[in-house]
Amino acid sequence: MPACRRYARRAMAGSPPGCLMIFLSSLEFLMVHRYWPDLVKPRTFSEKIWSRMLFDRDLRWILLSDKLQARSYVAKRAGNEYLVPLLWSGRDPDRIPWETLPSKFVIKTTHGCGYNLIVRDKSRLDPETARRQTRKWLGTNYGETFGLGTEWCYRHIPPSIIVEEFLEEDGRSVPDYKFWCFSGRVECLTVHLNRHGAHATQTFDRDFKPYIYAFPLADSGQSVQPPPNYEDMVRAAETLAGGIDFIRVDMYNVRGRILAGEFTVYPGGGFIRFLPHELDAALGAKWPSNEVP
Repeated sequence: MPACRRYARRAMAGSPPGCLMIFLSSLEFLMVHRYWPDLVKPRTFSEKIWSRMLFDRDLRWILLSDKLQARSYVAKRAGNEYLVPLLWSGRDPDRIPWETLPSKFVIKTTHGCGYNLIVRDKSRLDPETARRQTRKWLGTNYGETFGLGTEWCYRHIPPSIIVEEFLEEDGRSVPDYKFWCFSGRVECLTVHLNRHGAHATQTFDRDFKPYIYAFPLADSGQSVQPPPNYEDMVRAAETLAGGIDFIRVDMYNVRGRILAGEFTVYPGGGFIRFLPHELDAALGAKWPSNEVP
């Protein structure tokens, strides 16, 4: 399989994918989701994610996935008040202004997933170690190296660094609200708790009622209540998702202030296994058909 993945990554450098690439992707899909997909005429949500990765070359996916450029999109669509405070941005780790940064902050690179450094106490941070890690991320093309290399949009994001404010409330990291939007409408959301510790999640429909959703994380076991301005969050998510057949809008709520986190074009890179299968089909039905011409 490693040799197949190396081939697939090279193949995805071109467009469109050939029959062998589609076969390899289908085989990988089968291993994860346990059914053989139709990636040319997709019906389930998971099939449509993979079909988007293989065939859809909409330039909006690059803009929305670029953590720096997406800020301009949020400001234009919703307003500057929805932006997470930006402390610094640039392309050279040596220029990060350690001395002027607060005691807590988050370092991210703009061109992939998981390229985050959570700094809870600057006095315990070794700047050279942070610079070395950031350089490694900047030198990696996430779209070429992750999985089969099918996450096309990440191949074209210029690597850069952003330093954002550390979001917390009462000394704890704030929940991460991930709104799954179809044709500009929130259908469901996953609430992620304690992202930097014992990560757990709960899932709800748009009315914040429990939703049957097999996410590969432990249920928090907590009684999660919607924030008082939850309806405002839904409206903001739908404003940002307007005109898009499917997008996941990640948001925070800090002492009543709604902030846009990230946009996710390929949730889980297509590797989230939805159980039961009926839910995968139901979410796929909410996504307008994206059959390959």
